[in-house]
Amino acid sequence: MMSTSFFYLLLSYMIVPSILMSVLCFISIYILYKNMLSVSDLKKYFIISFVTGMALSTGSYTIILPILSIITIVQLRNDEDQSKIKILISIYSVYFADKIYTFIYTFSGAKLYDIPFKHTLIQFIIMLFIVSVTCLVIKNIPSKRKVNKEISSSQIRFRMILIISILLTIIIASIYIFTCTSVIEKEKTEFLMENFVPEILPLISIILISIIVYYYDKSVEYRVKLQREIEEKNEIEEYSNIIEEMYSETRRFKHDYINMLSPLKEYIDNANIEGLREFFYDNVIDMDKNIKWSNSNIDKLKYIKVVGLKAILSTKLIKAASMNIDIKVDIVEDIDYVYMNIMDLCRIIGILMDNAIEAAQECEYPKICVAVVNKNDYVVIAVHNNFFGEKPQIHKIYKEGFSTKGKDRGIGLYNVKNIIDTNYDNVFLNTSIEENMFIQELWIKYIETSS
Repeated sequence: MMSTSFFYLLLSYMIVPSILMSVLCFISIYILYKNMLSVSDLKKYFIISFVTGMALSTGSYTIILPILSIITIVQLRNDEDQSKIKILISIYSVYFADKIYTFIYTFSGAKLYDIPFKHTLIQFIIMLFIVSVTCLVIKNIPSKRKVNKEISSSQIRFRMILIISILLTIIIASIYIFTCTSVIEKEKTEFLMENFVPEILPLISIILISIIVYYYDKSVEYRVKLQREIEEKNEIEEYSNIIEEMYSETRRFKHDYINMLSPLKEYIDNANIEGLREFFYDNVIDMDKNIKWSNSNIDKLKYIKVVGLKAILSTKLIKAASMNIDIKVDIVEDIDYVYMNIMDLCRIIGILMDNAIEAAQECEYPKICVAVVNKNDYVVIAVHNNFFGEKPQIHKIYKEGFSTKGKDRGIGLYNVKNIIDTNYDNVFLNTSIEENMFIQELWIKYIETSS
């Protein structure tokens, strides 16, 4: 009889509420992060939500905070993916909101124990509505922001201080009201201290810790990004100097080649075939040996009016040509403007071109083709390359750490996806494979700016 009663209590006050809360957490995660997570990831976070609920159901400081700390540490250990910590904050916040609801419900005079099942369902439905609406609002806020809006280091610090200060102020004020004033009856104060504080304080603590870690990572990421942009700006300037030098060299060659060939007239007029042969092999055949252009149509890059894009493509194509890769450029109209941060664009194109060069090198007859076109409201930058071996698995290539090249590789395409997903609503990358050609198409939509 006692075992039956224990099982009923376990089912009523721990298992069923934890399952219902896990469903709420699952819904919030799905709304906010469905594009970033696989089915297995969603299952994993459902289990984490359930374990969190079971820990909170014990109502014990000595159990709740250690378990939540272990969950947080395991999830964030040796991992720079900020989405994980945001998901954990979402889970903890849902449970925090539920505890606030329960606090209001019981503090108004209702029972904390032996609650009818229909009231539990009503609470679930109310929380489902609150969580869904809140998550949808949060999800749609970024789309209303201006594209490419950057968060500065000072803004990151301000947000972190503001959030932590608000939470700490609420905690201190609540403790003062409950313990140092007569506003609340002593019985209710004892009720709160025994039933809610052991759950609320560990939740607030772990949320604060998670927020601090999140904004610390964000600050570090910002500093690294700023340093990288400075380096890339210097590289672009260097690329531009290289291109200018090459164009100058080409102009000098065009200016001089008539003078270099004029002696041929004398040999031809005098029918001096032997002298003509000797002059040709000694002077003409090698006169373009210092010109770096291949026999491809790389000069079509002149249609690109975006200096940074022209510079990165020129440099990478010259690099490919120096490695005996057959390169082709297909641009037939002016590309006047690209609606994307130039540093982000150069990073993405640099990664795509480096990957294309690396893959093409493994082929017996390596080939790379670059095409840039205006298509409807988009600028499309396509990079084609042939490859050797098995076809890459497209659904895996953008995961962090995935690579066919071994350990410590596979960062580039993950960074590409992260740049696009984080900063742009008008940019997407289309990946496809046709026979032995790997095709990457970057689509950048035109954005109308209000005057």
